[in-house]
Amino acid sequence: MIDLEEFQVRGVSGSIKKVRIGKRTVDYWAPKSPGKHIIVAFDGQNVLDKRNIGINPHQRATWELAQSAVRIAEKNNVVPPTVICVYHTPYNEDKLGRLKEYTPKRFMEHPDNWMTESYGLYNVQVDSFLTELDADQLIADITETIAPQITERIHQNISPESTAIIGASMGGLAAIYSTIERPDFFHTSLSFSPHWIIGGNPLANTMMMEFPNPGKHKLWMSRGTKGLDSLYEESQNLADSVIKSRGYRENSNLISRVLRNGAHSNATWAKFAPAALDFWLKEGI
Repeated sequence: MIDLEEFQVRGVSGSIKKVRIGKRTVDYWAPKSPGKHIIVAFDGQNVLDKRNIGINPHQRATWELAQSAVRIAEKNNVVPPTVICVYHTPYNEDKLGRLKEYTPKRFMEHPDNWMTESYGLYNVQVDSFLTELDADQLIADITETIAPQITERIHQNISPESTAIIGASMGGLAAIYSTIERPDFFHTSLSFSPHWIIGGNPLANTMMMEFPNPGKHKLWMSRGTKGLDSLYEESQNLADSVIKSRGYRENSNLISRVLRNGAHSNATWAKFAPAALDFWLKEGI
């Protein structure tokens, strides 16, 4: 682990640490005396550091995840979670790097799985990078290297029942996929605006059928109604129906929300963050 810098954000005590672990840049924050909760975030550059440019180059908002985590933890009378924010590969290194890293590899390895309208890609372009889908390696990096190294540094134990993964858009798919692939490590997925349209209804159906059986796990999904998020309604409704058919119960171990006039933006995801964190940090399932 290489230390890069420390910086502060309003509403959070202490410093955010920016480090390099392998090829990954990671921001993390932990309370002075860490408790049992840990949350890992995809698109780490959008989560804490407002100096970074997010998905929209004209928008410098962040998810304000650490600030919300502190407030919601206090509400639930628990120690605030450690927040680990993993950056995706920079666009200037690989313009499709984020897509390769966040695509649910096991379900999208064949060209026929893809809705070719997504990302303006055509079949020939999809064919060109299917062998480079890297989500499984990213999940391994997080669970085997990044989270263990950070928690060892801050003297915190990893307990799966208290560990969540969060993401938005493609990162929202990756958050669900991470719990499918490593249900022993992540017990809660928080998914904002999951980008179902890369695979449409078949992808939504498959991922909900493959999500861990109800009992230990929790799932949050949410979307807006404006712009790109308006395209998710059909597949999200199917996802809701499938996961409920498997025994997940709304307002218990499942929440699916729609934010009217919410957009595909960091600002909208920041609005969802407190309720999603509350869902995770509440005792019981």
